[in-house]
Amino acid sequence: NLKALFSFVEDEIVREKLQKSEHRIRKSYNELFSGYALKAEDVLNDVIHVDEYNGIVEMRNIQFYSMCEHHFAPFFGSCDIYYQPKTIITGLGKLVRLVKDVHSKRLQIQEIMTQDICKDMMRVLDAKGCYVRTQAKHLCICSRGPQDDVAETVCTYAEGTLKDKIFQ
Repeated sequence: NLKALFSFVEDEIVREKLQKSEHRIRKSYNELFSGYALKAEDVLNDVIHVDEYNGIVEMRNIQFYSMCEHHFAPFFGSCDIYYQPKTIITGLGKLVRLVKDVHSKRLQIQEIMTQDICKDMMRVLDAKGCYVRTQAKHLCICSRGPQDDVAETVCTYAEGTLKDKIFQ
């Protein structure tokens, strides 16, 4: 409940505007954490089957917003996906939805989100290889603790034929 969430505010909790905030917070959290209602299969579902694909598909600069499970503070940035299809190619918009609708709309840590996006690409699309890179600013670093609003975190994760590749 709102009183428990804002227990540090003490008497301020009775203010009328804060009383109305509970509904807005619930509505906001329903949207921010809507990724729990989706699986990778729900968005990587529009596919084209080919005999064999030997190239690499790159989707760069997918913007995302997420919430850190450690501090319940936002982090935001971009995601690059590189994958080498075997016989299944998915729509490019589906890669965006995997990042934005499924994974970033959950309580996350960036490292696990990066890994899970890659693993889903490999599993659902039966890709030969996948490499995922995320770059983000964490408000828990910017606004508390170290208070560094310039620092960014970069995480990478790769499997299959792209495991030993480095993309810039």
